[in-house]
Amino acid sequence: MLCKYSTQKTRIGYMTLFVALALLSLSSNAAQPDTADTFQEWSAETRTSLSFQVNAEAVKPLLADGWVVPVVAENPDRVNLTVTFMDRHIVLDADGDAIGSGTSRYMVMSVQGRNHSDGQTSILIINGISPEGAGAYEVYQTAQEASAQRLVSGNGEQMGEVEETWQMTAESGDSIRLHLQYQPAVPVLREPTLVIRSAKNTGYTRTYRIEQASDALGVPGETDSRLQGFEFTARGPLFSRIFDGTEVLQGVTSTPWYHREIYVP
Repeated sequence: MLCKYSTQKTRIGYMTLFVALALLSLSSNAAQPDTADTFQEWSAETRTSLSFQVNAEAVKPLLADGWVVPVVAENPDRVNLTVTFMDRHIVLDADGDAIGSGTSRYMVMSVQGRNHSDGQTSILIINGISPEGAGAYEVYQTAQEASAQRLVSGNGEQMGEVEETWQMTAESGDSIRLHLQYQPAVPVLREPTLVIRSAKNTGYTRTYRIEQASDALGVPGETDSRLQGFEFTARGPLFSRIFDGTEVLQGVTSTPWYHREIYVP
């Protein structure tokens, strides 16, 4: 089954009150790393994230027992799934040495989960496509292709224009493609500290200390959007169930500047 959005064919009829940053960047869970935590990794990246409302039942099989995601039917502005495309320009370990080749590209799906029994909330990594395989969270699909193209043009002090194409294809047959063109604006600087969990093994956590500059681009087709072109397709055995045609895109965010330190218990 194929899910496709296009500014030429689809106009999303929801007014967006706020274009959510990637759930990886939610400041509501801000916390300082424990003093006993070990510094593991530093990276410099460029990111683009899409915030969705999706059917919570489609995500439920990806969560550990006892964890749920918000049901958004009665709250039309709620986001319960974020898809984040990452171009990791530099990736270093705690000694300052390159991890692998020192660069990578991948896609991550995350949710704001809640433990049904004790009410605890957390950002959960539920799936993704990565050339590194399952990854630290043990949930990513192995990539056949994980490509990123980004063209920035401008003159003098003009903000210019940006065009991006991301293609992620897994060995399973799941794939996602994003193409967008937009006029950037001055981004907002944020410095959140987040605790992230694996949706498969919620006892495993990593703490991120982040410096980022993010630009909320709007929703395709809305009057305040700076998106001049937008196409998104998702298909495959898992992704076609999540993006089944009932999902609603709530926002697109560009993060041209993203630095992250990772700490582990």
